[in-house]
Amino acid sequence: MTIMTSSSASHGGCGSSCGCAPSTPRAPIACSLDGPAVPDRLKEWAAALRPVVDRTPIDGGLRLSFSSEVDLAALASLAAAEQRCCPFFYFSLTIDERGIALEVTAPDDAAAVVGALFGEAA
Repeated sequence: MTIMTSSSASHGGCGSSCGCAPSTPRAPIACSLDGPAVPDRLKEWAAALRPVVDRTPIDGGLRLSFSSEVDLAALASLAAAEQRCCPFFYFSLTIDERGIALEVTAPDDAAAVVGALFGEAA
């Protein structure tokens, strides 16, 4: 099962290798949260990422693998909230034979933002 929140990625959710036509223009690398809300959001992500057991680099971002203690509803809600204020992110929550994971991707010029918010691959 995969749950994706769409972003302003250049393709309609099927990935850059499919050859389909771009669906929307790329969003700027910017966050619309106002200053006082940023520390609270960072705390939310810190709490949500505690059950991460592995960080693996993927094309354009990072795959975060979680232990079974992860609160899936809270993680999905937080990813959706993040995508609303930072539409350059693309999130994919996956539950399959490998376990539970959140894949986070962004344009190349936002790689530092992905690393700062979600951690670096081991």
